[in-house]
Amino acid sequence: MKALKYGLIGWVCVLALAACAEALPSQRIQIEKAEQMLQQNAEEAIALLRSVKDPEILPDSLRARFALAMGQAHYNAHWVMNEDSLLLYALDYYGRPDVGDTLRLLRAYKLAAHYFYDSARYKEATEMMVEGNRIAALRGDTAARLDLLRSVANIGEGNDDFEGLIRLQKQLIAIEPDSTRRYSNYNSLAISYYCANQNDSALLALRKATECLYTSTDSLKALYYVMRNYADILSDSGKNQEAINLQRHSLQEYKETKHPFESLSYYALSRYFLNMGQMDSARYYIQMGDSVRSPYIDQDLSLANFCLVQKTLMNYIDSRSFTIRDVAFFSNRLYNNFIRDQRVIAQKGKVQLLLQQQNMNLQLEKQKERTFFVGVVALCILLLLTVVWYLQRRKHLLVEKEEELEALRRLLHETEGDESDNNDKFVKKMLLQQLGLIRIVATNPSSDHQELLVQMGRIANKDVAVDDLLVWSDLYKTIDMVHDGFYTRISQKYGNILNEKELQLCCLLKSDFSTKEISVVIQQSIRTVYQRKTVIRQKLDMAEKEDIAEFLSCKQIGR
Repeated sequence: MKALKYGLIGWVCVLALAACAEALPSQRIQIEKAEQMLQQNAEEAIALLRSVKDPEILPDSLRARFALAMGQAHYNAHWVMNEDSLLLYALDYYGRPDVGDTLRLLRAYKLAAHYFYDSARYKEATEMMVEGNRIAALRGDTAARLDLLRSVANIGEGNDDFEGLIRLQKQLIAIEPDSTRRYSNYNSLAISYYCANQNDSALLALRKATECLYTSTDSLKALYYVMRNYADILSDSGKNQEAINLQRHSLQEYKETKHPFESLSYYALSRYFLNMGQMDSARYYIQMGDSVRSPYIDQDLSLANFCLVQKTLMNYIDSRSFTIRDVAFFSNRLYNNFIRDQRVIAQKGKVQLLLQQQNMNLQLEKQKERTFFVGVVALCILLLLTVVWYLQRRKHLLVEKEEELEALRRLLHETEGDESDNNDKFVKKMLLQQLGLIRIVATNPSSDHQELLVQMGRIANKDVAVDDLLVWSDLYKTIDMVHDGFYTRISQKYGNILNEKELQLCCLLKSDFSTKEISVVIQQSIRTVYQRKTVIRQKLDMAEKEDIAEFLSCKQIGR
């Protein structure tokens, strides 16, 4: 029975482990894989994370990791994040004192800010960024501060909060004064000043930006970000000649590298000369811009619109009339591009859903295979345990049968001979005659058992029916006869304390039956016989090891 019990416990453990193997570890692996591919392929990471079933009921730490990974994937893929509300849970989880994961906490602040921004909750978005920046400053994490400040700046640009942008960009410059990004920070600061109608401050910031040009690893990129803006703001500030000189310097750099922004420099020079009233020069540079115009300009609708406005203005100056044709063409182009982009997005969504479905089907197939494998293993273990239990049980039963047969053999041996030599032999003879021993041995008709039946026949003097039982009314008389009224006296004295079965056990003990012989006679286990003897001792207030037959004969009954 112990083997069965431990076997069942083991089987339950196997099933529990199998269930765990198909649940949390599988979801944890999916999340970890998605985290690894966030930088390389954010859209695949999104598809993988979407295959995680019921993320809202994951354990705390795993749910927070899921929310952070999904938010980061949406951010990296430039998707709208207005449905990433689970980021607020991640923010709360990583903000707990017992978690202490600063890196993930700061990422949660940044992503939660973008969630609020895409949900048109601009105030809360800024508060998230500011709080994250405060925590990063307290913990001395400069890299996190820079990342957060840049994200705040991006949010501010979209929200036209130029005064706030100026403060943030000054913080960026203060944090990384020696960085190769310094020119970009000053350039962004200048644009914010310009948008806030603070041209003098903008020009000062641009002069500082130009001083950083030669520390940049990409001077051409610096020219694009700094010199062109510098010249435009100089022109808008009435300093057209300075703007022309600076733009010509940039134009020379673009011509040498055949950069697509060469045409933009020509258009800018045309605008500066137009501001100075020099129409011939303005027309000349418009024509030069058209002659070197790159397809890149037409692909960027913002740049194409910039050029169209300037050319339309020149045409109006020349003809004193406004022609709607070019503007209409451009507007139609905008609309057509919008429709095309919508179709591309829709098609991309369908493809992505198809890929997600295929991925989920593959995951389900793998899970089915694992479940089948685990089920087969569990079934094999169960079968093995059943076989082991069966063999042990069979062995145990065989041992019990052998013990019973041995006890019967001893009883038979003791009952052979003259009955007058020992009164106990007479009682044992009587018991053997009444016992349905044929039922014990007939189920296993071995040669030993057949010999045993022959010996029983010599004792019984007549055939014993298979379904005969002990007739205790006759046995009690025999006990009284051979043991001076033993049964009658104990039943009178202890009949209200001991039950019938306990009185029968006392009679057998008085007739010098061993515990093993008693178990054979009453067809109960040896352990049960011991337990019943213990109960008798307790009822009679006897010592644990005291002999029951002697106690009843000498101390209580008397001879």
